[in-house]
Formats: sequence, structure tokens, C-alpha cells
Amino acid sequence: MTLKNTIIFILLSVLGIARAARPQEPMKHSVVAIEYIGESDKPVTPIVISDSKAAAEWYRDSVLKRGELQLTEMQVIDASLLRALIADVDAFKGTIQGKEESKVAHSKTVTVAVITATRNDTFRYDTGEAILLLESLQKSCASGSGLRASLAHFEDRIRALQR
Repeated sequence: MTLKNTIIFILLSVLGIARAARPQEPMKHSVVAIEYIGESDKPVTPIVISDSKAAAEWYRDSVLKRGELQLTEMQVIDASLLRALIADVDAFKGTIQGKEESKVAHSKTVTVAVITATRNDTFRYDTGEAILLLESLQKSCASGSGLRASLAHFEDRIRALQR
């Protein structure tokens, strides 16, 4: 009986390890997140943009480590608009990527994360560069849209920090 229990235990352990080692299901939706890192007298609300509410909530809860009660602007948009925004971010590229982390950590920085099924990139910009990127992203949005208003508000907050 002990041998039988040992064999069952070993088989269950192997199955558990195999299940844990199996790769997670790839992300089916994309996320673009914009966040200010640095000192500020007023909060600068991060923006999480996705083509899925579940993906936006996942990013807010798991990556930003913010709950529903903490300020996070979440925008769920059409997949084609999200692809256009990702293309804008890619065209702009991170221009302070190579700077020392200590300098980046203490300066006023805007991070833009792009997560898709095939990539997970984070770009860092100083506030001046971030404003140019935000202006570009706003041009891709329809006037009067909630996303455009959120991007404009974020830009206004960043501009105020430059003064």
C-alpha cells in the first residue's frame, strides 16, 4: 500500500510541475499605458488604453498595482485605433533609454508601456518629449473623444510641471 501511495504522489507531483511549467496563454489584447514618474504637487493620473476592459483592468491591478479606488484613467477603444496609437509610439521611440537609471529615476519622466501578444516594451521620455508624443497621439483620436480629452488633460498636467 505504501508503494502505491508513493507512486500516486510522484505522479501527481509530476503532473503539478508540468501544469505549472506550461506557458501561460498569450495575451490576446493590447495595452498602452502612460504614467508620470516624479515629484508633483497634484496627482498626474496614469492612462491605461486597451481594446479590452479586462486587459485594462489587468494592467491597472497587476502592473500599476492600483485598485479600483485609486485614480487611473482607463480607456477602452477600437482595436484599429489602438494599433494606430502603438504605431505612433513606435515612430516616436524612447529617446532617453540609454541614460543611467539613477538619473531617470530622479528626474521628471513619463513612461509609455506597450504590451501586445508579441511584445512588452517600455519607453521613457522627459516631460518635453512626452508632450510632443501626447500631441501626436491626440491627432490620432477623433475630436471630442474621451481618449483625446484624457490625453490633453495628461499633457496639461505635464506642461504645468515644466514651469
